[in-house]
Amino acid sequence: SVYQGVYYKRPGVLIHELGHNFGLAHSGGLDGQTYTDHTCSMGNPHYSDDAFQCFNPAKNFQLNWYTDAKITEDPRTNGYDTTLTMVGIDEYNIRGGSPVTVRLETGGGADYFVGFNRASSTGPNRMNDEGDNQVTIVQVNGNNGESYSQSFLKAKLSQGQSYAITNYAGTGKTVTITATSIDISTTPGTALVRITNGSTPSPTNAPTNPPTNVPTFPPTPAPTNAPVPTFPPSPAPTRAPVADVSKYVCTKWQPADPTICAEGSLAGGSCTSENLGSSCGNGGKVCWWASCPGGDGPPSPPTTPPPPSPPTGCPACAYGNNGVCCGTCVDSGKPSGRGCF
Repeated sequence: SVYQGVYYKRPGVLIHELGHNFGLAHSGGLDGQTYTDHTCSMGNPHYSDDAFQCFNPAKNFQLNWYTDAKITEDPRTNGYDTTLTMVGIDEYNIRGGSPVTVRLETGGGADYFVGFNRASSTGPNRMNDEGDNQVTIVQVNGNNGESYSQSFLKAKLSQGQSYAITNYAGTGKTVTITATSIDISTTPGTALVRITNGSTPSPTNAPTNPPTNVPTFPPTPAPTNAPVPTFPPSPAPTRAPVADVSKYVCTKWQPADPTICAEGSLAGGSCTSENLGSSCGNGGKVCWWASCPGGDGPPSPPTTPPPPSPPTGCPACAYGNNGVCCGTCVDSGKPSGRGCF
């Protein structure tokens, strides 16, 4: 490598040029420019005195520094659908068997690579210029990512985001990469990544074993209907026992007991005992009792007592205003002002 001017003392420039000596090509960004992948030291390097930034998933795969933590998947397979737990290279030594870089085979050399760009506070990626703690997707121009090849950043996924590759490797399938979850509260931090091509797996061939003979059983005889038992009819319910005196009315003429039970109203103050002849109202009214059926008790009296029904004729007419007229009294065929008794 040749260093121009003062660049020889910039750590980021030194790492970039050492990458070329390791056989790494440049890393382009989302805009398709050659040097604009700022998740990787093979893009534009840092020009400060410190440079805590490593390489993208494609370069990490090529370097073979993580041989026991790099895997290859082939999403061209019909029905392909897998979920991977990934860790970043700065926690590689405590990854617990999880991969740090995944190659997605295309069969043509321009493979895709997926990684978790973990940027912990003390890790080697803590000075990333972009994509901190995101899932990054990179594609190389050729050579399956195993030797010198320009790479380009294709996507940076936060939790819940997806990147779709239509007509993947000419298969007509759409391969979708989703950052299902990202958790940096744990050590190591993890990214749960799902990769699927959305196709239906091929059906499993049905077994060709000969069918087992169906066992035969003697027919079950039809059941004989049992005679339906007969029971004597239930006796008609008896009326509830007659309760104590529970209803009474104040009126001049004795009403029928059923009328009291169904329609009567409670008498007023001076009515104190059954059929006592003392007056409970004007016009010689007395109290009339009836024993109503028991059960839930007698019906509640109406809120407003109904007026007593007058007899068909006026039994007596006399002068004075101390009677309550029970009809129209007549005297010699003319209405009379006498009270009714």
